[in-house]
Amino acid sequence: MKPEDLSQVVAIVTGAAGGLGAAMTEALVDGGARVLAVDVHRGALDALAGRLPAGRVAPHAADIRDDGACRDIVAHAAAAFGEVYALVNNAGIGQSSIRASYYVDRIKFWEVTEERWRAIMDTNAMAPFLLAKAILPHLTAAGWGRIVNVTTSLDTMTRPGWTPYGPSKAALEACTAIWAGDLEGSGITVNVLVPGGPANTAMVPPDSSPDRAAMIQPEAMAAPIRWLLDPASDGVTGRRFLGVRWDPSLPPEQAAEAASAPAAWPGLGQQARWPGQAGGE
Repeated sequence: MKPEDLSQVVAIVTGAAGGLGAAMTEALVDGGARVLAVDVHRGALDALAGRLPAGRVAPHAADIRDDGACRDIVAHAAAAFGEVYALVNNAGIGQSSIRASYYVDRIKFWEVTEERWRAIMDTNAMAPFLLAKAILPHLTAAGWGRIVNVTTSLDTMTRPGWTPYGPSKAALEACTAIWAGDLEGSGITVNVLVPGGPANTAMVPPDSSPDRAAMIQPEAMAAPIRWLLDPASDGVTGRRFLGVRWDPSLPPEQAAEAASAPAAWPGLGQQARWPGQAGGE
């Protein structure tokens, strides 16, 4: 099968220094893309850039919880590569920032400090919103673009002990469906990409999941992210893709169909009745 040609793609990947972000950055660069790799850890960013072809990755250290930093990230990508066409909202803060053993020792919502709530919400939901707003003029001018949001599974969003990580990712999932609708027909697609279960990254520390081999490996994100940023995926929007279900032995279009479903689970049904509509509860 012909590999994706991403030579014309310039992308921003947040949380790029390790885990899922590093795997996606490496996959995009392997496909020919140029990437502004964003993370708070400058040393890890430099190490990432050092193992990839020169000129394909620009490391950019920033804290995306800062509103101005989000605008600067987009401006920096455009300055570094001449333009920017894609945004991968991968950076996230999880429950381990509250308690390392959260997976086996559940965190009750009243144990969460206001500072941790804001930090997780600002990183996981607010920053993707700000970055999407900042990049949108570039995508609109090009008449083409990609926004890919990394959320989580529905059961994680609502599982006891997962405040505020679950609610933050639920917000981003809803944003994906809404933004895809807002941008329908624009040439700009908005989709979700997730591993499809707990992944072997620093987000899940050893105290919470010691069996690393049983977890999904970050490389599961590689093939889907390459296809999502390729022109071959034009028109595919408002969907959620599970890396663990992507079958690399299939042609990419077939693998994508088998590994995806509509974002935000619209199959659960319409729950409200709007004026002028029948049904609802």
